[in-house]
Amino acid sequence: MVEHYEQRKASIAVSALLAAVAVATVVVGVVAGLADPPPSAVACLVFLLSVGVTAVYQIPVGRVPGLPPFGVASALLVIGSVGENPLLDIGLWVAAFFISKAVTSRAPWMAAQWAGIAAIGGITFVAVSRALIAAGVWETVAIVAGIAAHMLVVLVIEFLRDGGRWNIDRSRGVNGLSPWRLLGVLALTSLVAVAVFGANTGALALVDGPDQELRLARDTVPFLVVALIFYSAAKRRQTRSSERRLSGVVDAARALPWDVLQDPKVSMVEFARRAIDATEFEVRRTPPGRNEIGARFSAIDAIDPQLDPDAVLPDDDDVSQEHQQDAVEPTEYLVASRKNGGVPFTPDDELALDAIGHIASETARVRGAYDTLLDRVDRDSLTGLPNYNAFQRSLARLNEDRSYASGIAVLFIDLDQFKRLNDTEGHHIGDEVLSTVATRLRASVRPHDFVARVGGDEFVVILTKLQSLAESKAVADHIVANIGAPATLGGREYRPLVSVGLAYSGHQETDPQSIVVDADHSMLAIKKSRRQGGPSFESSIGISPHRSSRINEIVAKAIDDGVLNVVYQPIVNTVEDKIWAFESLVRYTHPELGRISTSSLIEKAKGLGRMDLLTKQVIEASLKSAREFRKIVPSITMMTINLEVEQIRDEHVGAFLKDIVPRYPDVSLCLELNERSTKDIDDDLRAQAEHFRQLGMLIALDDYGSEASSVGALVRIPMDILKIDRSLVDNLDDTRQREVVRALQGFGDAFDYSTVVEGIETQDAVDVLVGIGVRHAQGFFYGRPVPFAQTMSRLKAYGAVGTVGRASSISEPGTTAASR
Repeated sequence: MVEHYEQRKASIAVSALLAAVAVATVVVGVVAGLADPPPSAVACLVFLLSVGVTAVYQIPVGRVPGLPPFGVASALLVIGSVGENPLLDIGLWVAAFFISKAVTSRAPWMAAQWAGIAAIGGITFVAVSRALIAAGVWETVAIVAGIAAHMLVVLVIEFLRDGGRWNIDRSRGVNGLSPWRLLGVLALTSLVAVAVFGANTGALALVDGPDQELRLARDTVPFLVVALIFYSAAKRRQTRSSERRLSGVVDAARALPWDVLQDPKVSMVEFARRAIDATEFEVRRTPPGRNEIGARFSAIDAIDPQLDPDAVLPDDDDVSQEHQQDAVEPTEYLVASRKNGGVPFTPDDELALDAIGHIASETARVRGAYDTLLDRVDRDSLTGLPNYNAFQRSLARLNEDRSYASGIAVLFIDLDQFKRLNDTEGHHIGDEVLSTVATRLRASVRPHDFVARVGGDEFVVILTKLQSLAESKAVADHIVANIGAPATLGGREYRPLVSVGLAYSGHQETDPQSIVVDADHSMLAIKKSRRQGGPSFESSIGISPHRSSRINEIVAKAIDDGVLNVVYQPIVNTVEDKIWAFESLVRYTHPELGRISTSSLIEKAKGLGRMDLLTKQVIEASLKSAREFRKIVPSITMMTINLEVEQIRDEHVGAFLKDIVPRYPDVSLCLELNERSTKDIDDDLRAQAEHFRQLGMLIALDDYGSEASSVGALVRIPMDILKIDRSLVDNLDDTRQREVVRALQGFGDAFDYSTVVEGIETQDAVDVLVGIGVRHAQGFFYGRPVPFAQTMSRLKAYGAVGTVGRASSISEPGTTAASR
């Protein structure tokens, strides 16, 4: 806070100093004009008018908004380079510059600061050009040098005022400045200055007598011509700006209704950015300040849990009219700002911003009303939970949108002995029980889970983002424990008793309703067991046996029949943008159940004792594919295969590797050993790994950085490649992540390992990695895992090129570079 206060004081002091320079320059110029025989008043007025009009036309010299623009008004200072009274010329010029800026920006204080900077630049221009002319330098060269000095001084002052933050990313540096635009402005200003100088010099030779009217024409016509030309140019630019503003507002109107899944404030900023050229846009509670414009608006943050499965469900009172009124936020402002040296905003900019803010307010109001109506249709009035219709839609959406390796589970919950409670205690007590259970359900689930009431005494919960059936069971146990806590209702203690059916799905379902059916059957089995003498005084959870056993049969048959799909994802040299290897991954889609997640596939293969058979099938298919890939692109000879370290023993896959690898001498095989599996490595496994390296195979440490990785993993086993897990690069804006990756790259360089970073999805991430020295990467940016035929098509079309746009991104959704 103290540092900010000191910076604020320094900024005010600098602004006051610049304004004082402007005032002093004008005063000195006026005094100088009165001391000598004053020039023609008409000539002075024409000069003031010409400078003021010309100063309106400015050209940006930066690649980003906010850097100081330049005009050609400084060209008119050429009269001060050769005139008899340069102080008067500079004073008049600064006064005209100030008036022009004050009128266009409607901010006299800012105009005074800009005039101060212009005064320093103008004095520099006249001083440099007059000194060079006095030294015998050709006038044209002297004038161009003076203009260059003027621009340099203005740039230095503005750079210091902005704290040196002229990089494109707003960091310290000058890469946001465009050298070509600077040269263009210098050339244009020099051309105008030389033309004005030449016109005055020529007129002086023709008109050097006592005729006052001819002398006045000589002194004014060149300036009027320049003013007319650049006034026309400024009006043309103003027309283009108006077209941009109009286009932005029209785009905002035509896009109605705005994307319901996106915050209206985000959409509002996007459309404002299209309409107005500004450095920054933000939504805030405070009104616009100096060098800013803003539009007032009101927004309703209405979250519909049916549209957003990750939303936390509101309480009963949240659906009332009073809640909707409370949801209206205090007045906020959409604020656009520019840096100190930027082109001032115009009234039309404010009107465009105000129009977009008004559209946003109306959009939020209509959306709030729509959400309220939708909420009433799809919500149970007693408990405030979504009803059966909302549950069905959410189940379909959650099943469709989940990632490839993410499981979901359905809990079908039935309140036992609820009818007896209604009959003996009354429906008002029954309603209290239902409300209590609903409240406890909401409090027990995680933010991304879903709760609904689907019948009189029946509830369902959709658990999402699961990794295993065991995880779903643990969450279900927690929910049941919370529901069963004692509650005082109607002056008596009551302990809710529930029967719960659980059905887990580790893959995307062709028919998601089948999960509900399985959960319902499991719940009914629990109730049946109660009637047949099972536990009657405690809640119970039944897990659907049908789904688990069926998946076991499907996976076992798929492996035994050898019908698993092997897909390939490229590994790319980021410096050369060339593919040098492919990673082989396994997938399987059942004709009825749909895709089975890779994690479930691997887990079932291990439990069924078929993991080695699956791995051998992948190895054989990969080597055959690699030979075909090499026929198209000879430089791609490497294929990487995922194994756990125990699998390299001879009794598992080791003997198979020793037999099959020599049959493919033209292909290199890399064994990616999962980092977690290397914790219990022994001397025999190390010796086996070294033997494989002697046979020409490479060893990679895979998924380094996931979960609880340790430095010890880097030295437990001999290796040639270190693969960094995507979790270490999910936010490369974080300096700590960049430094960790830089350190791992340095470790690899020191020990001659190739370092591959997984999970790369954007060009920005590639640029950051290249900047810190990473030379190899893998991820969706370079291509999703695709089958053999699609990989062949890519190689035929693009060769080894790593970045081929969307052409390489056609694959099943939800796969990840780290999944197997």
